[in-house]
Amino acid sequence: MRWEKIKKIIKKMINISLKKAFIIILAVLLCISLGFNGWLAYQLSLLVNAHEAQSMNAKILDFTRMFVEDVLMASTEIDFDTRLTLEATVRGLNDPQVFDQWQKFTKTTTKEGASNEAKNLLDLLVKKIGR
Repeated sequence: MRWEKIKKIIKKMINISLKKAFIIILAVLLCISLGFNGWLAYQLSLLVNAHEAQSMNAKILDFTRMFVEDVLMASTEIDFDTRLTLEATVRGLNDPQVFDQWQKFTKTTTKEGASNEAKNLLDLLVKKIGR
């Protein structure tokens, strides 16, 4: 009889210890999982930022290519459709600095002024790509 009581007490203690151990293990696994999920979210944000920067660089390079080919290398006067395409492309960049410099370039009336503003625009575009 005494042994049975002792066995029951020991079984209860073991059951309670196993339950506590199981709960502790689950809590530790939950904390590890939360930490790993936080790290994954951080890595994802870095990846998204890198993708956005790469996308912006591609847009700037595309506009720069168009500007060089259609404006700087043009042997004739730039037609209306080309101007419209360039204007739409520069607006699509959504960059106020580039747009302001573009406006300065398009509003110049002298060849010397246009040349200087074109240099400034190209300089700005190159600097934007490096960021």
